[in-house]
Amino acid sequence: MFDRFFLSLFCAVSLTGCVSGPPVPSPLEPAEVRSAAEQAPRVQVEASATFAAVGDLLMHGAVKKSAAAAATVSAEGVSSNFDGFGALFEGLKPAVSSADFAFANLETPIAPVHGRGSRSFVFNAPSALLPALADTGFDIVSFANNHVYDQGVKGLTETVEQLTASPLDFVGAGTDCAAARAPRVVDINGVSVGFIATTMLFNGNLNSGEEKPCAFDFDMDEALASVAAAREQGAEIVVLSIHWGAEYKTAPSRGQISIGHQLLEGGVDLVLGHHAHVLLPIEIHETKDNRMGVIAYGLGNSISNQSRQYIHGVHSDDFGNTRDGVVLLVDFVRKNYGAGPDGSDQIRSELANVRAVPTWTLNNANELRRGEAPHIRVLQTHHLLRDAESALLDPSDKDRTLELKKEIELYRTRLEEVDKILGEGFVHELRQPDTTPNDVREESPKSTPAAD
Repeated sequence: MFDRFFLSLFCAVSLTGCVSGPPVPSPLEPAEVRSAAEQAPRVQVEASATFAAVGDLLMHGAVKKSAAAAATVSAEGVSSNFDGFGALFEGLKPAVSSADFAFANLETPIAPVHGRGSRSFVFNAPSALLPALADTGFDIVSFANNHVYDQGVKGLTETVEQLTASPLDFVGAGTDCAAARAPRVVDINGVSVGFIATTMLFNGNLNSGEEKPCAFDFDMDEALASVAAAREQGAEIVVLSIHWGAEYKTAPSRGQISIGHQLLEGGVDLVLGHHAHVLLPIEIHETKDNRMGVIAYGLGNSISNQSRQYIHGVHSDDFGNTRDGVVLLVDFVRKNYGAGPDGSDQIRSELANVRAVPTWTLNNANELRRGEAPHIRVLQTHHLLRDAESALLDPSDKDRTLELKKEIELYRTRLEEVDKILGEGFVHELRQPDTTPNDVREESPKSTPAAD
């Protein structure tokens, strides 16, 4: 009797019960309790493109001399590396060319005919720079910045002509103000993207009328009108480059934050900031219409002769900030979320997978006293670190042990600085390429803010 009582009690509380026949499925089985959300179809990616952006291309005198020293010329007088400018960017090429479309801020006129000379804070560069940038993987540049009139109105006009004849697209300047403000809408792997460029700063604003040569002088209403024009032309994603802020400050001002948010709320998806010559944070901002916009407040220098005398461990870490840069990588993705309440597909074009590949500008300025030619190159910081770590393990390099340890500490510190400035979660390492340019390792990278 006692055993039968506990058996009955067990059968009463058992999940399956004490019955004969086939097992009864549990009411907790997933197949029996799938919600409507679980039964919804997976989100479909209809199109995807990877975009890359870098900061300022500053053609200081030493940068141009470094290109000239690297130029390879045939017996017929033809250069095989764009008068040496190609050599400057060989270490950057793997990251830039990995993207489907790439952007840079061209902070120099290209005016070989109408140029009036270059000096400190007044730039000009040879036309060979433009095909070198295209060969590196760049597709579009902004020519809206404070150096746009360094070679006068004729210099701006000639730069526009040079860009028009080059393999590169451009935004931010034109033969009249309507052209300067006009968006450039391009198809990138099936995603329609609009590009706009504007500047809040001029060293000398020579805009003299709507029908005259012009750079896009920032005005919020005009910027938002350009955004609307891009959308009307079919842009699913809008990218706006803006030259703004205070030099060498690694945090945005309240004014920049306000302007950035207004631009995103007005329809911009990605804001690319320039001018500070140092990196600034990356912000993710959710707009009122539920878009996730991105503001890169400052992409820093891509290449320059600034911080040229920086020595790690001797100078403060922030003295080297102008030699840090990034290749910002962002995916543009069109997604189909399936049928909405009205039965039509819910399709959104969005930013995804934001990551920043740190770069470092090598500069042998501290060795020039020995009569060596300027040697300036921009490379991925992680690659420099991995090369130094590998060399330290190589017995053949035992005589360079101390030098290599110093290099390792330099690059670790620079990566920490970049991560601290950009914000958590953005620093990204690309896999080391199979081959490395022969000349970029020839000089010790021991070598601020100061323009050339």
